[in-house]
Amino acid sequence: MAFLHSLPASPRAGLKGLVRAARKPVRALIAALVVHAAWPAGVPAAAGGPDGGAFAGVSWGIKGGGGLAQHQGVEPRDSEYAVASAARSGPAVGLFLHLSVTRRFALQQELLYARKGSRQDIGVKIMDIPTTLHVSYDMDYLEIPVLLRYAWLIDAGFDLYSLAGFGFALKVRDRYRLSGLVSDGVESIPLRADSDMSEVDLFDFALAYGVGVEMPLRGLRLLVEYRFDLGLQRLPLPTYAFVPFGDEEFLVDNEPVGLRNQAHMLLLGIRFGEVIR
Repeated sequence: MAFLHSLPASPRAGLKGLVRAARKPVRALIAALVVHAAWPAGVPAAAGGPDGGAFAGVSWGIKGGGGLAQHQGVEPRDSEYAVASAARSGPAVGLFLHLSVTRRFALQQELLYARKGSRQDIGVKIMDIPTTLHVSYDMDYLEIPVLLRYAWLIDAGFDLYSLAGFGFALKVRDRYRLSGLVSDGVESIPLRADSDMSEVDLFDFALAYGVGVEMPLRGLRLLVEYRFDLGLQRLPLPTYAFVPFGDEEFLVDNEPVGLRNQAHMLLLGIRFGEVIR
């Protein structure tokens, strides 16, 4: 296996402009929530039948829960090494804006903070010595999904619904760590890395789909939701390491591996505001 490589530099031109552009949908969502919160409580939404027909109004809510994130390979695996993957767990929390089109059909926009990444144990031969490298990728995102929601079953205030759509994500934190030991039984050489992943794309795009149930709770709406996100962007994740030599460390460069984000999330939420039942 050609384990050593040159790590490509990441272009930075236009980064400030991209970040400013990413803030626009966030400001729009926050502004919409503020406007809705200021709406007079006594103004009712337009009525609609069980299968819809009239616009039912706008509501908003909060949701939070946990997720299991993983990375998906985009290229055939090299037979000269073996990979054992594990998920990274973490919270997912945020706000959402719910726009009812009919009684069954709605548009939902969210602002979520979610942790993604993975854990990898890579078995490889270095200088013909079998070695296991322990790698962790930590990536935290601010995500803005836009979802279509359809209620398949409506019964006594209980809704069983599905969700599907796409999302835009801005990476707000990352960390790459690697550890390993090359040993021939006489001498051992440690390998290590601990740094950010500034060379990895700042933005990601994903498909999202899931199912949920919504039920009444003291004048509010309680929801329980399962979500699966599948990243569309090929992310060049690093695999380089440093080797100590006396008082110095030498960089062992290795070709980045192309992986995509994916995550399973279980969320609990509350929806506020005028809701037609």
